[in-house]
Amino acid sequence: MAYSMSKSFCFFAILVLVASVQLITQVESVCTNVVASCLEVNCPEQCKIFGRGAKVLGSNCDFYNLCTCTFEHPAPGQPLPACDIGMGLCTDECHNECCDAKCASKYPKSGVGYCTDFHDVHYCSCLYRRR
Repeated sequence: MAYSMSKSFCFFAILVLVASVQLITQVESVCTNVVASCLEVNCPEQCKIFGRGAKVLGSNCDFYNLCTCTFEHPAPGQPLPACDIGMGLCTDECHNECCDAKCASKYPKSGVGYCTDFHDVHYCSCLYRRR
């Protein structure tokens, strides 16, 4: 009986851990911003400048060579919602309505998506509030 109880407890503990990680992911805990073309700026330096005091958690140029910064909290002085992230390219098949749906599925509490042109890339921009 004790063996069965400990197996059940382990299963329950793992289930709680997985649920916790899912909740943390849904909390929208970091703030990202697409700030410039990586062809024009040094992305890590640009993130420090753009963040003006927000702790920079990372930077990358993976999204169509656009400098994307990740911050611990929104950069001071940014209008709400202060966070945005690219959600893919906008196409004839996936324009504003589709973009908005993608954004809302990733950030259900605050996400709003729209198509925009930025440095010659027509992409889906997702605005969200950090929770």
